Amino acid sequence: MSVVLLKPCSSKTLKRILSRLENLMATQSELATQMATVTAVVQKVGTESAATLALVTALQKQIADLLANGGNVTPELQAAVDALAAQVKVVDDLVPDVAP
Repeated sequence: MSVVLLKPCSSKTLKRILSRLENLMATQSELATQMATVTAVVQKVGTESAATLALVTALQKQIADLLANGGNVTPELQAAVDALAAQVKVVDDLVPDVAP
């Protein structure tokens, strides 16, 4: 256990201490607000990423179904879907997966 000995201080010193404390509390409040804003952006990015992934998966399924039913896919379409899937993987790899 620590013992803190306080010396008497002037009114001017107390006012400076209180002013610094108020600034510190305001700074913490500003940081909390900024963190809430960033959290909202991260949530938005997550939602948008999930939607993009769902679209890519749907496109890949449509191409697979088309090919399975004897249809043809142009090389340009296949390349475009492959490029999109690769980019989705790059974005997905930026954020580690959550352990189950």
